[in-house]
Amino acid sequence: MTDASPPLPAADLQHVLDHTRHVWEDYRGARIFLTGVTGFVGSWLLETLVHAESTLSLGIKATVLVRDRAAFERHLPHLAHSPLVRIHVGDVRMADPPTHAFTHIVHCASASPPQMNAERPDEVEEIILRGSERLIEEAETGKGIRLLQVSSGSVYGPQPASIEWLGEAYTGEADAGEAAQRFGAAKRKAERRGEASVARGVGFVSARAFALIGPRLPLNGQFAIGNFFEDALAGRSITLSGDGTPVRSWLYAADLAAWCWTLLVRGEPGRAYNVGSEEAFTLWDAAQRIAALHEPPLPVTRVTTPPPGATSSRYVPSIARARDELGLDVWIPFDDGIRRTWDWLRTDPT
Repeated sequence: MTDASPPLPAADLQHVLDHTRHVWEDYRGARIFLTGVTGFVGSWLLETLVHAESTLSLGIKATVLVRDRAAFERHLPHLAHSPLVRIHVGDVRMADPPTHAFTHIVHCASASPPQMNAERPDEVEEIILRGSERLIEEAETGKGIRLLQVSSGSVYGPQPASIEWLGEAYTGEADAGEAAQRFGAAKRKAERRGEASVARGVGFVSARAFALIGPRLPLNGQFAIGNFFEDALAGRSITLSGDGTPVRSWLYAADLAAWCWTLLVRGEPGRAYNVGSEEAFTLWDAAQRIAALHEPPLPVTRVTTPPPGATSSRYVPSIARARDELGLDVWIPFDDGIRRTWDWLRTDPT
């Protein structure tokens, strides 16, 4: 295992291009500023952008904000040294981009691991709110700048068990007074600041991302499904820390990238769109499917047994808005997505 991540699978890059060809002309000559490019979502967006430019010759230029140039160059050398990419070092909370001539901004920063949310919630909230504020301020200095903020399905707060698929019209919100919901509450507050910027000419769109899978998915305890893959990669029993009854859905990262590049230029300003899948599974079922990828299949265990009649928590979006308004869909189903992720991890478990 090395710190450097190789390029994403060619089939995934082609998949994104195949499902976004109708929007790339909107990016001709674009000057795009991206944050969070060392992370899971941000690296996918940057790499698919580089691939689109190299294939279609659109004249796109990208400036990426990173805290640590050396770390970015070590982790993603093929992107850091791309002639398309200009690196700008700084903190998103105090970002001073080298030019005010950007046409598009993609804000992926501020996704924080649960440990940081628990131990340093004030800092997490500041990164979310001040980082978003700074980039929106930048967008407001221009004319007609499109800004995509990668937000989170956690803005809704806990999903009622009676709602099978949670839509954008749901009026519930995360409660900032609850520690577990503070991240989602801050994300929603940042969204509101972006929505207000539309009156000043900013094409602000929010992508409320739900659970994701794909190459570069963290395996460090941040996501349950990442832990399942880590266990399977080590050839050990997959162990669930709870009873396995929570219901989740996962969108493969190639679909995520196609959605985001479409939302940035075609989403309605001031509007939020759920980004996820309606194909739902319990964590127990998801673990079983990942265990079956190993040869021979691995056992799956759980710390507790579900009590009779227990109500399962849900985190599953409705994607009707994205589907109906923009023609977006889940083109890579869950079983295909975990197989692609598994194949990647066996060759590059970074």
